[in-house]
Formats: sequence, structure tokens, C-alpha cells
Amino acid sequence: MKTLCSCDRLGCTKIKVISELIAIGVVGVLTGLSMNGMHLKWHRLGREAYMAHESQIFDKQYANPSSLSHSILLGVIMVLLFVAFYKGIALVTAKVLSAIPDRGETAQG
Repeated sequence: MKTLCSCDRLGCTKIKVISELIAIGVVGVLTGLSMNGMHLKWHRLGREAYMAHESQIFDKQYANPSSLSHSILLGVIMVLLFVAFYKGIALVTAKVLSAIPDRGETAQG
């Protein structure tokens, strides 16, 4: 069975932990950039534009609530997409990190 990296067990564990931390950092940075962008947008457009936008959202989404099964399905899809994005970043990072030779390996080989 092919593993993620061709190194000893401890090395693979370190790569997995580092790649998970990098994925957390990437998702955190992207979330922060998105939040900051929204804050800057509404600061630029002003309070009245924000209140009008929120009023439209209320009229479309909250005035006529969807069914419980619809909300649960959307919640599951959102979590699935988030976890897939996060795990994808972690997997790509782990592949890149496992391709980088260890300093001990280069000195011996």
C-alpha cells in the first residue's frame, strides 16, 4: 500500500502535523481576508446601504424560512465543502513537504 510519504513513521507524522498547521493557517488567512474585505466594503458604502442589503436578505431568507431538512442538507454540504477544501490544502502541502529531501538524507546520499 502506497503511503503519503516514503519516510519513517515519525517523519510522516511530522509532515502530517506540519501540513495540517499550514492548512489551518491558509484557511485562517483566507477567512480573515474575506472578513476584512466585507468590513471595508460596508464601511465604504455606508450604514444605509448595509441596512438596505440586510433588509433584502431578511425578506428573501428569513421572512419565509425553509424546512428543517433543507437547512440540515445545506449545513452538511457547507461542512463537506469546508472539510474538503481544508483536507485538500493539507494533502497538497504534505505531498510538497514529503518531496523535499531531509537534510540527513542529502548528507548520506
